[in-house]
Amino acid sequence: MSDPRPDSPTLRLRRLDASALELAELMREGRITTLFQPIVDPRSRGICGYEALTRGPSDSWLHAPQNLFEAARRAGLKVELDFLCMANAFKRFVAARVSGQLFINVSPDTIYEHPNFAQRFVDLANNSGMRMDRCVIELTEESLLEDYDRLRSAMQRLRSEGCAIAIDDLGAGSSGLRAWSELKPDYVKIDRYFVTGIDADPTKLEFVRSMLDMGRAMGCRVIAEGVETERECRELVDLGLDRLQGHLFGRPSANPVAALQQVESLDRSIVTYTALLAEHIANYVPPVPPAMRVTEVAELFRDNPEQLTFPVVEDGKPLGVVRRERLFDLLAKPLHPEIFNKKPVTAVMETPTLLIDSQLRLEQVSRLVTQKSRPRLTEEFVITKDGRYLGLGQTIDVLRLITEQQLQSAKHSNPLTLLPGNAAVRSSIDKLIESRKRFIVAYFDLDSFKPYNDVYGYAHGDQVILHLAGLLSSHFSARLDFVGHVGGDDFLVVMRSADWRDRVVNVLNRFAETVGNFYSPEHASDQSITAADRDGRQRKYPLLTLSVAALDSETLGATSADAVAHLLAHVKKYAKQQTGNSFVLRSDDRIVDLLANARRSSEMLSMDQLVNSA
Repeated sequence: MSDPRPDSPTLRLRRLDASALELAELMREGRITTLFQPIVDPRSRGICGYEALTRGPSDSWLHAPQNLFEAARRAGLKVELDFLCMANAFKRFVAARVSGQLFINVSPDTIYEHPNFAQRFVDLANNSGMRMDRCVIELTEESLLEDYDRLRSAMQRLRSEGCAIAIDDLGAGSSGLRAWSELKPDYVKIDRYFVTGIDADPTKLEFVRSMLDMGRAMGCRVIAEGVETERECRELVDLGLDRLQGHLFGRPSANPVAALQQVESLDRSIVTYTALLAEHIANYVPPVPPAMRVTEVAELFRDNPEQLTFPVVEDGKPLGVVRRERLFDLLAKPLHPEIFNKKPVTAVMETPTLLIDSQLRLEQVSRLVTQKSRPRLTEEFVITKDGRYLGLGQTIDVLRLITEQQLQSAKHSNPLTLLPGNAAVRSSIDKLIESRKRFIVAYFDLDSFKPYNDVYGYAHGDQVILHLAGLLSSHFSARLDFVGHVGGDDFLVVMRSADWRDRVVNVLNRFAETVGNFYSPEHASDQSITAADRDGRQRKYPLLTLSVAALDSETLGATSADAVAHLLAHVKKYAKQQTGNSFVLRSDDRIVDLLANARRSSEMLSMDQLVNSA
């Protein structure tokens, strides 16, 4: 009995078989459409390339790409359809006259089945006027097979023409890590499954972090696909992803010029970051070409006795390094000078070598360079910018600068929580105001804290302060937000996260859930303690709560850290008058109770319109 369901496998197979004639006709007439989805660079906040996507006729069942390509595979037309898609993408992209790279999806099956895939790909690009150094071939990880020798040969041929290689949908199949190792791609694209909801899933966050670390170590750029929300964008920017792609930045369009040019979501997710980066320790050392003879490199070392390492670079791309000690140890062995002196330096260079992206924070660099067992402090590594040689860095410089940062930070940190103190908070606010970056500053203050100290003692009071410090540190972004401890039970958070309001509310909710742990069972059950007031009279006090006073930096008069503190004092007074946890914001001349708004959706909508761009 046939299955009548419209989505049944039986009906689908019938449709695939019945579409063979239509497929052959639309291929003969070239009736396919190429769409382009932008790929953005978080650092430049601009579009750096596009992925070409194919659709069938809009009025046909073959419009959906999964139907189109599956039908072609069943009809034995998959290879020719792939080449038709490539030719159409090249033609449309060249005609659009846009800058950036073009990412072309290619199934490894097509490479295996066509006897001279690389040459035909080059011919199609040349016939369309498409430069090969602007092409990136995306190999779908799900369909990678075992014939890596043949695949690697085709990719090497294309690389020699200037084409870059990417592995698509990393994590969707079972062969991704082997393909990464075998093919050494220029890009890997993490499957959208690991991107969706990454802001709320620690497991996905760690997976992407590990893929990024591997990419750094292998000199490979990592692209996150399927970015849909600003929260996902924020986490990915926080991690340091090289490229981002998804509907948040632009949907697939028939005309790449129509793609979003001003990527506002990135502007809301990136703050001017002043931490030390790898580029700050890069020391430019003139590289040697791969064809230079070993004897000439040895002479360079003799002429430059202070130089420990020379990078080997071709057309701006680092190939490896030659280290003084290892080279002279090699040449000191019997007969080795006769064997190696006339050979090119590539015969003795160290490869693969550690490649460090110039935009990595020194903490990330330290983690990478110390992964090796017993790393030498004087050992040098290659620093790259956009994949090209920038200079050499030294392990000892990384550790020295990190130590200096930690010592400097400790001087201005609160001795109890080790969070930045008042001077650091003031500096953070002044820098943001100077750079005209909008932010929200929030003052967190414990209510009824003195009575708590009187009853339980200062040691227990310190535990409450440490607990609050931990909540603030864990709920705010280490890259976008700044958490400071300005003294006693007072904390100040400078917020640039797009969801700053949700983060504050989450801190309040979590504090309310856990504060009972700092009381005796009797006090926690009674929801109060008895202590002397300022006049010495005994009275009841509720359990500890939090008052949060916030200020929009675009409020009139917020021209410096001192002015912000003055304006906040009035908001704090209003917040402290509320019962229980409170969260009050001043924006321009309006003071809004955000906890009350959270309970009144209509008022929350009004507030969104007021400050959601903060």
